Amino acid sequence: MTERPTAGLSNRPVITIKLASTSDELMQCYMLRAAVYMGEQHCPYWEEFDGNDYSASHIMVYVDGEPAASLRIRWFGTFVKFERAVVLKRYRSMGLFLPLMEWAKNFAAKKGYSKGYLHSQHRLWKIMERCGFYRIDDKIFHFSDHEYGAMAADFGLDERDKPTIYTDPLVLNRPEDRLDQRGILEESTVRGATNPHAEWTERRAN
Repeated sequence: MTERPTAGLSNRPVITIKLASTSDELMQCYMLRAAVYMGEQHCPYWEEFDGNDYSASHIMVYVDGEPAASLRIRWFGTFVKFERAVVLKRYRSMGLFLPLMEWAKNFAAKKGYSKGYLHSQHRLWKIMERCGFYRIDDKIFHFSDHEYGAMAADFGLDERDKPTIYTDPLVLNRPEDRLDQRGILEESTVRGATNPHAEWTERRAN
């Protein structure tokens, strides 16, 4: 389960942004989207839950441990696509959207992506521009009853910072959102390599 932080002595809310990594956290993400897109915007179920969720990454925002906002990221060859960004109604005065987008952009950059892309309703263009996005053309298109424009953002990633097949193998074993921190498999190296199944494998090979 997601750990529930407690408010500090100042009574300011504790805001936590993280990659959804458990079934509980994924369910919380889906709950938020159902409340906003289906409940408020009357989006049909099959259009909101479009079959792309299990091939995507999901970012969650918590306020004092309560699910408050979420975002979906899909990974393409040279760019990432940000989708399904929602903030629950009672948290919309807290300014959660900008830090959510910034976290998502940094997350994608750490994985080696230098460009983000999204579809934005016209009413949200100004907000997206504050997040560093710009219109890529003048085309207007529509789906699920709304008109959209395509926008992109450049992450300013140094090519030398991109993970490659020559990156330290143990770094590439780390959790997706913590590539800059030692992972559990690195901790396992203190045991040394005993190759416990080597003899069994050799017998099978012969």
